[in-house]
Amino acid sequence: MPSVNVLPFDANLGYPQRQRVKIDNEAYDCFYRWNSNGFCVLKIVRVEDSKIVFNGKLCKLTPWEAKDPATYEILFTMLPYDINESKADIWVFW
Repeated sequence: MPSVNVLPFDANLGYPQRQRVKIDNEAYDCFYRWNSNGFCVLKIVRVEDSKIVFNGKLCKLTPWEAKDPATYEILFTMLPYDINESKADIWVFW
């Protein structure tokens, strides 16, 4: 059955920051940054093999899929629900 969670983001730390999260029994590092063009950029790296499964800008209510870089299998889907200069509320479905 699909699960829904929210990626961790500490508003007190602001941008940039790194958070480690476990999604579907896999550990990932989430690197958040706010670029000079006014967008949140998120890079997600699988801890097990240091492979990047997602790297892109986040726009409110625009879904993204994180994929295995070798097989292109969809690992999970993200929906940025509320993104601004002080927070990143990203829902994750798997």
